[in-house]
Amino acid sequence: MRSRFQECVLRFPLAGLAVAALLATSVAQAATAAPAAPAAQPATKAPNATATAALDGKDRFSTMLDTLEIGSPLPALPDCADHRTPDGKDVTAYCVELRGDGAMRQVGVPRDQRPAFMDGPRLVALVDGNALVGVIVPTDGIRSQDAAAQALNARYGKPFRQEMVDMKDKAGKDVRSIHAGWMRKPLTVELYAIPENPAEGTIELLLPQARALMANRDAEVAKSLAPPPAPAGKGGKSDKAEKTDKAEKTEKSDKAEKKAPAKPINPGSW
Repeated sequence: MRSRFQECVLRFPLAGLAVAALLATSVAQAATAAPAAPAAQPATKAPNATATAALDGKDRFSTMLDTLEIGSPLPALPDCADHRTPDGKDVTAYCVELRGDGAMRQVGVPRDQRPAFMDGPRLVALVDGNALVGVIVPTDGIRSQDAAAQALNARYGKPFRQEMVDMKDKAGKDVRSIHAGWMRKPLTVELYAIPENPAEGTIELLLPQARALMANRDAEVAKSLAPPPAPAGKGGKSDKAEKTDKAEKTEKSDKAEKKAPAKPINPGSW
């Protein structure tokens, strides 16, 4: 039997796909639009990612969240098209990809201002009107989970729950990933690795409004994937039967509304 924490990994499966697709599309389009790369420079040895994350993850992570303050209006940011590196793979300043759908927007974070455990130059901002109600930060999963957890502990204190989850990497090797949650009401924070590929992970920082936006996106995606109803006379219901069903559902709905008041959203109940 899966624990509530393991079930939580798949809490927003369809919305998660939408977020992943949004980021993947941005990377592909940026690469296509990138100008020719400049002449090759002598190679320099890259610093150890884990060591760098441990050194600067806390400060850069906190600075990034202070810049993109959840619960405040989304800052007015320039178009990322005007702030790309020559190869098109990174950004040189905080910026926004204008291809976002309004509720989910990609925000570019320059290399020297993002935590080393962040995977790629973009995060997803969840926006309700003009208010920033959530941030989803892609991470390197198990490769830098300790640094990510350390940064979250430094900002939000001890997690209200944490456990190690057994997974298999793409090579079939057994690995253990951190799954932890923090709460600073009404904000809830969650760190986890992606079950299908533990080398990738996510930090979700969500207000209740963000959860509602993601639930609406789930419903939209599910509706678009649902097969069309069968026509009457070919396995479908007759018009009379459909009218009867609608009348019964309306009556039940009216009774339910009178009996039970709407339940308030309870962030962190997972």
